[in-house]
Amino acid sequence: MGKVRKIKSGNLLPDRMDDVSLPLENAGRLKLNTLNVPLRVDVPNPQSAEMTMHPQSLSWAAKAMEPIRKAGLDAFLEPFPWVNQGGLAETAWNPTDVKEWFHRWGDICLQAAKFAQEERIGTLVISDGIIHLEPYPDQWIQLIKEIRQIYDGKITYRTQWWYTSWVNPLDRKFQKKLENPLFGQVDFISISAYFELTNSWEPTEKELIGAWYRSTRYMRRQPIVEQIVQFHQRWNKPIFFGEVGYVNFAGTNCMPWSVNPSDKPSPREQRDCFSAFYKVFWHQPWFLGASVFQIHMPESAYYPVGKPAEEVIRTIPWETTGSTLQARWRDFLHRL
Repeated sequence: MGKVRKIKSGNLLPDRMDDVSLPLENAGRLKLNTLNVPLRVDVPNPQSAEMTMHPQSLSWAAKAMEPIRKAGLDAFLEPFPWVNQGGLAETAWNPTDVKEWFHRWGDICLQAAKFAQEERIGTLVISDGIIHLEPYPDQWIQLIKEIRQIYDGKITYRTQWWYTSWVNPLDRKFQKKLENPLFGQVDFISISAYFELTNSWEPTEKELIGAWYRSTRYMRRQPIVEQIVQFHQRWNKPIFFGEVGYVNFAGTNCMPWSVNPSDKPSPREQRDCFSAFYKVFWHQPWFLGASVFQIHMPESAYYPVGKPAEEVIRTIPWETTGSTLQARWRDFLHRL
């Protein structure tokens, strides 16, 4: 039987691309097979379409690709919005001139695609967290067509996590996201996995697993897994989580997007969140894999290396023959 391969990736940071020695070391420790390489795009004003590729972004990426290949790793290439010198999240970018924005972002993505083609990088990420421009499918689809003329690798678009609540059945935000035709044009769908799970500090792993199926956060009863399956079924595309990250503080499951959900250290909750995530998703046949946020900055609370979460990430199996996949998976579950 053929090999079954999941992507085990780690996210690099756009402001640290001058030195990738540490994430390369961590890729070995965590047994990753891919690294997400960002191209820093400087965005001085979140209300403006102004943007420039950082002068050293491409040279840093080119320099990084040599040791990445030497280590036997695959790579994603991602133009990454560095808003207000990193002072704001990429989700804050909300330009008033949409036409100009797509013109400039298109130039950035085409430049990245040309570089990815030359460097034989297998996947290009054309968006990460640019939530205010997602409702413009025609422009995204046109950009994807232009990229495919010069790049023969895979193209993905990373959408942000969402929430729904049973108390507001008329809220159609998720349905609009699900029906966005741009997802039909990519090779696989990427999602940032910062879904809010429970209201509890340090819940049990069993509670975390259950919350993926029916979130208890604010009593929303959000069927997160079911909604992700809907994405797969609607567009017949594999699902990849482009960022999976938890801090080592209590409450990280409540607000995975927050670097400081509380002041109480809890390496256990960080570990259990990763473990619950893998147990819910990794065995699904439509699930392509996930990328750990992040493995580049030890002072960050998201950094899992040297913490109990490291063992969980390291022991997840990522490649085997189909005949032994279930046995490897049972062994992984037994060890957690």
